[in-house]
Amino acid sequence: MRIISIRKGFTSDHSSTSYEFLAVDKALGKEERAKVASLSSRAAPTSRRVSFVYNVDGYDIPGGWQKLMEEYYDVMYEESYDWWTFALAFNSSEEDLEYLSKYEFAGEDDLGIEVEIIGNRVIVVIYCRVNMAYIDDPYDYDEDDDEEEVVGFVSEDGLLNLLIQVRQQLMNRDYRTLYAVWEKYGDPDEEDELDIRIPEDKEEGKNIVEQFRNVLN
Repeated sequence: MRIISIRKGFTSDHSSTSYEFLAVDKALGKEERAKVASLSSRAAPTSRRVSFVYNVDGYDIPGGWQKLMEEYYDVMYEESYDWWTFALAFNSSEEDLEYLSKYEFAGEDDLGIEVEIIGNRVIVVIYCRVNMAYIDDPYDYDEDDDEEEVVGFVSEDGLLNLLIQVRQQLMNRDYRTLYAVWEKYGDPDEEDELDIRIPEDKEEGKNIVEQFRNVLN
């Protein structure tokens, strides 16, 4: 599987709140799309994707974005006044949930990781800043990339597509991207409180980890 070119999901004017959601594992049916569409007169959900944009302070998704991740979508990103939120949701075992929770931390300006657990579904939330040079450029795999590293549904949106790959790594118990968030925003003096081992550095999936690391600003 090779990605030739990707177009951006939205262009923020940095005075609005914008969301992009994607269903990876299962497409939404007609009734599900209707429920999502009812949240905003401007929302036009497809079977896989929906966008929300709010240009006025105080307006946001009714009930919050978390509900959409619980019921319909698997990856999401939000930009609000240059602050970004990435969310990745998937079903997981009790053992994996416990291990993922060890990556929770809040660094300066509350940048960091939260792990929310609803039943056997986990939502990994990453609060970050983004390198806009990455957002402005297409997301491509070059000829040296391992095509087998690219798994699952492929989106037209470069950032969503990267989050799909990060999500798959987490589902495979590969937590290098979460450690990259800690390296960027964590306090080295508090590393022992994270209570985790440094993930194994391996060639498989390394390109995805480096792409994600470069996104963080």
